[in-house]
Amino acid sequence: MVLKLSKLAMVVIGSTFLAGSGNSAISTVGKPLELASWKAPHSAVKKKNPVPTSPASIQAGHAIFSQNCEACHGSNGKGDGPTGAFLNPHPANLTKASFLAQTDGAIFWKITHGHSPMPSFRDSLSRKQRWDVINYIRHAFGKGK
Repeated sequence: MVLKLSKLAMVVIGSTFLAGSGNSAISTVGKPLELASWKAPHSAVKKKNPVPTSPASIQAGHAIFSQNCEACHGSNGKGDGPTGAFLNPHPANLTKASFLAQTDGAIFWKITHGHSPMPSFRDSLSRKQRWDVINYIRHAFGKGK
């Protein structure tokens, strides 16, 4: 729980600092992170999810999502979580066709590496946990696709 709050506090503090810094590179105030500006490398895009979609994986992914992603992405995945409103850029809407069109490998790479203000989950979630989250996202927000 301490790790979760620490990470969340760092994201909010970091994005508040950047938003108020007068940095001209920050031009997305109040806008969601554009997927086109955050591309996974081709090698990651080709990567297949090694964790079969199953009720157990979806349930595990839901628990992980609730603990680590929901505050920003919202319970319905629309990027409207209570913390998301304070982030710059706003969290991605996980229900949009453009998000769901990404491969599992691309999403895995993004969860692993992060992109400010989204933290990297490389050290806090196991590989299997990250794949479980993707299975949950596909099931919950992609209508089971």
